[in-house]
Amino acid sequence: KTELLSHQAPTSIAATEMSMRFAARALLLPLVIAALLHPADVVAGGGFSLRLVPSPGSNRSIHVDDDGFVHLNEDAATALRPPMHTQIGGKYSVVTSVGTGAGRRTYVLALDMTSSKLWMQCKPVQKPFAQQPPPFEPAKSPSFRHVPGNSRFCLSPAHGHRPTVQDPCKFRSIGLHGIDARGVLSNETLAFAAAGQEAEVAGVVIGCTHSSEGFDFNSHGVLAGVLGLGRQAPSLIWTLGQHRHGAVQVHRFSYCLPSHGSPDHHSFLRFGDDIPHTQHMVSTRILYMSFTTSRDFSAYFVTLAGVSVGGRQLPHIGELFKRHLHGGRWTGGCAFDAGTAAMVMVAPAYEKLKDAVVDHLKPLRVSIVSRVEYHLCFRATSQLWQHLPTVTLQFAEAEARLVLPPQRLFVAVGHDICLAVVQSNDITIIGAMQQVDKRFVYDVRAGRIYFAPENACHADAGHQI
Repeated sequence: KTELLSHQAPTSIAATEMSMRFAARALLLPLVIAALLHPADVVAGGGFSLRLVPSPGSNRSIHVDDDGFVHLNEDAATALRPPMHTQIGGKYSVVTSVGTGAGRRTYVLALDMTSSKLWMQCKPVQKPFAQQPPPFEPAKSPSFRHVPGNSRFCLSPAHGHRPTVQDPCKFRSIGLHGIDARGVLSNETLAFAAAGQEAEVAGVVIGCTHSSEGFDFNSHGVLAGVLGLGRQAPSLIWTLGQHRHGAVQVHRFSYCLPSHGSPDHHSFLRFGDDIPHTQHMVSTRILYMSFTTSRDFSAYFVTLAGVSVGGRQLPHIGELFKRHLHGGRWTGGCAFDAGTAAMVMVAPAYEKLKDAVVDHLKPLRVSIVSRVEYHLCFRATSQLWQHLPTVTLQFAEAEARLVLPPQRLFVAVGHDICLAVVQSNDITIIGAMQQVDKRFVYDVRAGRIYFAPENACHADAGHQI
């Protein structure tokens, strides 16, 4: 059984949050607000797609140069640049409609593939954060239903109290980025519609949040909450697996994050039949472990067996990515998450990576510079650009390798080049920046993640609304 108090203990979150916020500030991209008008695309035969958009951010001091690298200005407060439509290096959000009748509203929700909860602000809100449109009003939606108080998804009651059907089903979601949301669980209808067609999914478990902390930084006045796409109940992909859409149950989803995009290039989160074939792809196994604590992730953990820098294998690094039980809770491990902007790496492994990068560039005699937001930066030279190393992530299967060219691991900040990897106390995450220009297919039922290069995400190029 999966409970709704999730992720890490508060002490672990506090230790990781500051460095991850630095990375988020540096890499967030502006939101394409026009996507609100066209939230999804429906494909005949049981598949549908949600549009993926860059999460909102006030930092517009970012652009992608012709060399394919992310370039950041040193002074974000004064730099003026037009909004970007390319989605490299940013966190992603999903657009969907919630409710029925007069209560239906279209919202932008932050994508989180490490969580099983879909939560959003609902009136009345005790500690509101700014969002657009205003918070959801359950009283106006005829499809809104409370989850029974004795559901397995509810928080454990106070000692000695036996929950009943009439009790509120309380939840609490503690996120990786220091977000703490509390409220009551309900069942509601989500709608995915475009071009006069509509696909509704009834009975989705959503958390009606009446109090939250830490999300105002992530919201930027637009986001209404979080769409958890983790592998455990009651996430959206789990809910879709309980329904029948067309001829089959939906147990797969897919996306491709483009490195360069024209203003009308869209990226989509695809479900069901709306997914390319996987015959040409390599795959790695999703790790399923027994959970002995409710504070665990609902993430897509994989076996990261090795890392090579410039063709040189880093010794004994695979052990550092293993998931293990420590102090009564699971810690460590490596997971994929398109909702995390850049790569997060457990500290001992990061030190090995950093040392290998320094050794690789030592013949150039480039200067190492100190910056607050990054742990390793070099003063940029023409030689340095040409000799930045390619990094390869080796998974358990011999053929399953994720090759990361320099553009997927380094960013230009003013006159410096920095390694865009964030240290973590107890988790490694392969983020959006590392997944660019590759098609990913998550088959939850088969327990595998498929991936392959896809130039400019061409499969989405003609997939317009």
